[in-house]
Amino acid sequence: MFTPNFVNIVSFFYPVGNTPAVCLTQDLPGETPARILLLGCGDVRNILFTIYSDDHRAFDITCCDAEVAILARNVLLLTLLVDDVDGSKNGAIWNIHYHLYLDEESYRILQDQAEKIHTLSHSVESWHQSRYGAFLRMCDEGSLARIRKMWNSYCTERISKEHMKSYERSFEATLRRAKDTKESHNGKGQVLTGFRSTAPVSLHSLVDLPRLHQEFWDTGTTDRGNDTRFTTTRLNPMFTASAKNTSTLHYGSNPLLGFHLATAYAPLLSGSPLQIGSCDIPGLRKVVEAARIQFQAWSSAFRDRVPGNMTIRFFAGDALSFCHALQHQRSTRGNSPAHLYRDPFHSEPLLLNESDYSVTGGVPITFNVIDTSNLLDHLGALNLLVASSPLLSEELAATLYTETLVKRENSLKAMADELLCGHFPTVSILLGLFPVEYWTNATAISTVDEAMVDIVCRKMQGPQNHNGQMYCRFAWKRTLTNQVSSARQTSSRLSLNDLDLANILFRIYQKMFQHENMGLLFSNISLQLLKNNSCPRYHRGSLAAFLALVKGQVSANWEIVMDKFLDLVENDSSILMGRNYIQELYLYLHIFDIHSVPTLKTGFHIEGKPLDLSIVKKAENFSPVLCITLKVPRAALKAFAEIPYTELGTPIVHGIVQSSSRFTGRPWQNIFSVVQLAFGEVITSGPRQGENLQLVIHEDEDSWMGESPLFVSFYVPSWITHLEPQTATVSFGIQSTPQSSRTFAKHFGFNLTIYETHLGNKDNVHIRTYAPNQPGRPRVGHLSKLEIATPQPADDLFDSVITPVVDAKMAKITAFTGRIDLKSKYAQDIFRGGAQAESTQTSPCVVKILIGSELQYELYFPAPVIQTRSKLRLARKSSYIEVIAPIAGPVGQDCLQNFMYPTFLDKSCPVNWNLPRLNLDRLPVLDTTKTENLQWLITHMSLMFSTRERTLRESSTEIRNGIHNDVRLNYKESLFTMFMSFSGLQGPRSTIFGLSDPTRGGDLD
Repeated sequence: MFTPNFVNIVSFFYPVGNTPAVCLTQDLPGETPARILLLGCGDVRNILFTIYSDDHRAFDITCCDAEVAILARNVLLLTLLVDDVDGSKNGAIWNIHYHLYLDEESYRILQDQAEKIHTLSHSVESWHQSRYGAFLRMCDEGSLARIRKMWNSYCTERISKEHMKSYERSFEATLRRAKDTKESHNGKGQVLTGFRSTAPVSLHSLVDLPRLHQEFWDTGTTDRGNDTRFTTTRLNPMFTASAKNTSTLHYGSNPLLGFHLATAYAPLLSGSPLQIGSCDIPGLRKVVEAARIQFQAWSSAFRDRVPGNMTIRFFAGDALSFCHALQHQRSTRGNSPAHLYRDPFHSEPLLLNESDYSVTGGVPITFNVIDTSNLLDHLGALNLLVASSPLLSEELAATLYTETLVKRENSLKAMADELLCGHFPTVSILLGLFPVEYWTNATAISTVDEAMVDIVCRKMQGPQNHNGQMYCRFAWKRTLTNQVSSARQTSSRLSLNDLDLANILFRIYQKMFQHENMGLLFSNISLQLLKNNSCPRYHRGSLAAFLALVKGQVSANWEIVMDKFLDLVENDSSILMGRNYIQELYLYLHIFDIHSVPTLKTGFHIEGKPLDLSIVKKAENFSPVLCITLKVPRAALKAFAEIPYTELGTPIVHGIVQSSSRFTGRPWQNIFSVVQLAFGEVITSGPRQGENLQLVIHEDEDSWMGESPLFVSFYVPSWITHLEPQTATVSFGIQSTPQSSRTFAKHFGFNLTIYETHLGNKDNVHIRTYAPNQPGRPRVGHLSKLEIATPQPADDLFDSVITPVVDAKMAKITAFTGRIDLKSKYAQDIFRGGAQAESTQTSPCVVKILIGSELQYELYFPAPVIQTRSKLRLARKSSYIEVIAPIAGPVGQDCLQNFMYPTFLDKSCPVNWNLPRLNLDRLPVLDTTKTENLQWLITHMSLMFSTRERTLRESSTEIRNGIHNDVRLNYKESLFTMFMSFSGLQGPRSTIFGLSDPTRGGDLD
């Protein structure tokens, strides 16, 4: 319910990873136990690689994916690895997980394993009591039930010959559809997405990887095609997304992309980890062998950890709903459900296991690692961060990762500017997050290969038609303000001027719904802009959820803030459909307990007249919010079956309630985008309206492929159902975008209305207090009063508060005012006695205040500041000190020159915010004697210098005694020299290096 819902006939199945595996614990120090949340977890490559790379840590990993088939595959694979005690079946397990067609031995192993785990999983209790359930846990009954159905669909051996023929026809039809889609998207062009899996030797793979990609799609295996066509005759049911084969295998699927394939091209030292054994393997097959060797090593590491201190949990459903349910679980101590659905396309409530997710259950509900894959592309950055960031623990090392793959802008800077629907630093501050790479302007992960292939794609396709990818991985930390406030047991909430906050929120509103700004669209129209506007990620419920989070983060008079904010929204003429969605905004501000307008309170007036509540029930029982459930007959949906699959897309849908032609007043229309879809039949009892009506949907699992009607549910303000209780029009339709209008107008008319009726239609319109199958309204994970209350400060001498300074015209934070109040008489007497006060910057986010020779206090700001341009304000009579410091820009500021790898001490353990930890014993070792095969290293190292740094490097006026004035350039020069000297690629080979700084007593000569 937190993103716009859509017609999900077209969906892609991603059974294997499309980016190389990452070590999830690379930013955790030492042996800190890892509590990991994987949203959109995909296949298990990241889990296996993490366990291989980090072999001493305790793991508790929670995996969430909306595609149940992904989880079913993952659990089956992990159970196979555990059972393969000596690793003798590793080849067959590879086939089962990565091949479309299986040989007889692999097929038999799959059948036996699927039958075994299906038998063990009658219930959560029976599964948890099994050998596998000790470390492979299910978060709820619904997840296990769905996964078990998939396992049952894998048991194809027990179906009849007639059904087997039908199954084979369906499988092949699905595969043909996937190949047609591949052809539609890629045409005859080369598929170059595998380049990042061979970094940093990508240029060597630009011929091999496209050939291997095509070979997989031609033969269905990673083995040599001609040798396997007569032995791999069994269809692999693990490559179906459901028993009905309704999803399409993604056209970019390639089993090799999840591995680090540079080992196939780089010369490795004899005995190196992950070394390819035989030198006689042809070049193309070396790539496959490199992936197989890594899979074997990862599998062995996983097997060695079982049944050690490792638990992996699984939830099948929507990532945002799961996160909000966990938030609610945390804020209510598990005392009540959040009244959310498992996903937007079913009516099953999300109910976590009470035994595990109770106060005493011990299951993590905050995490020190949260990885969101590339869900940001599909769900929107604000939606994703609002849902997941409150689950990030207060530990210094805790990190939330986001990724993008879909190219929506022409540069990384433009992407960052648009990512958060507002001024990037300002919105991240409101979220309480610190985007590490943004503020450090540095990363230890090379993006050179991405840039080089992007150039190649532009050359091949032209700059106007480039639809490639833009891979970017962001690490987000909690701000130091939050970290230190937690340690000091003080409030971490920022204090913001009411009108300033309202203006900032209004600008965010305008950016969230800029696809409704026709003036902006036509003033700078482009294919990319049309494409972006055809896939909006936000609705008014999304905005309300964001405001709920901000309300918990910022101290302000919320009534004043919301009054001003809503006044700006109501009078805004730039958002064309703003007035049509205003009631939905009011509605979710009320439901999420943010703000209630008069029309959502009892005793309100409509057009100057009191509402006659007697038409429904007594006033004392009046509910300001009702849920409309509209039954859409199957006949109204037949047009979707007539549209070619490759043109259908994923059109966004909504519900509308509007005046009829009989209405004598001013015509009105209200659109509601927060809709829940489900196919099936309903059972109702009780009066048509009111809290006693029970509305239960029995779902049709065939969904769009079945015969049952579609039920569309959405909340509305009660008063609009009383304007015309019988004759008002209620409809279900498609949101108008450039893409949807072009595709669907000829089928559903100019307004894109799928089905329309009137409120008085008792057969097809159900009105009740709550949505189907739910006993209450949805809740977002507000911080509890206990959590947002300001505790007693631990510091007896000082109090402090951070207040952002806002540029009213630009609606962005430009500076901070840090105020220190001297509390104790001892401190006050020293200050009033004339003690000198001065400030000094100890790090970009920390300014230390010194009072005389005895007192000092550190102010922690949520973003880097420029102390040299700060102002110090002293109020000796009132006993407070203020530091007004402007925010630093991410580049070009002296205070940030050495802010590349921020390092802190956490209980005597160093924590680095921007430099991954490596397990050297697990890394492949280069053979530096083969310099002819290491020339790529020169290019790779040379390209770490930015354009500005290359200019400085070539400028002799900036060099003194071989040392540049620029800190970062010197650092990179040192790295370049070390790599070139050690490898022997440039100059004499050196194996010993030292640090030399004669001016500070560090001369090693």
